[in-house]
Amino acid sequence: MGHLKFEEFSSLKLRRCLYKGFMQGGTNLNRLLVSILLLLIILSPAVFLAGCLPEEEEEVFDEAALVAVDNYIKDMAAALSDSTLRADLQGWSRDYYEDDEPPFYYDEERREWLAEHKEELTALRQKHRKGSDFPSSEEVAGWEVIIVRGEQEWMLYGEEVIEALDLLEALFAEVIAGIDLIIANEGELDEPKSERVLDLLDEIEPAVEEVRSIFFP
Repeated sequence: MGHLKFEEFSSLKLRRCLYKGFMQGGTNLNRLLVSILLLLIILSPAVFLAGCLPEEEEEVFDEAALVAVDNYIKDMAAALSDSTLRADLQGWSRDYYEDDEPPFYYDEERREWLAEHKEELTALRQKHRKGSDFPSSEEVAGWEVIIVRGEQEWMLYGEEVIEALDLLEALFAEVIAGIDLIIANEGELDEPKSERVLDLLDEIEPAVEEVRSIFFP
């Protein structure tokens, strides 16, 4: 047999008394007051329970992570499209008025400059991507952020950021591979290898612009 708690018993008894008084008659005013009291008694537990429910915590967006990605894309895009890097990749030896036709040869000084570019690019990537604020791909994937730059405002989605980062990573890898190709062959490239360098030079600027268009429309 179940047992009623004191509060439940008192509430039930009061409801029965009020209902009995209502059914036995009385003035319209009494009936109205009884109806209101009945309604309050019925609704009060629901109101109490609603007030006790835990509030949903608003998700806090990690602005530091967005700033970290923003800085990385700006800095790496600028470094990969740097005019000095391009000049050194195009710095094969040639006679005056000679056409830029493969095969190419890079002298020792030019190879040293290219090695310096590799070190700088690698250090730049390490600095940004290994930073404490740089987010994981899983974190970025859930982004839906309103970006405001000057008078421009747009919604930035995580999948777009991941696409931009992947493009930048691919371009970084290609540039490093191109430099390694020149250094490993001591600057003496055959025709197919020279063509690889030419293809790389053609790809750098369009790839950088594509990355920028995703993150900075």
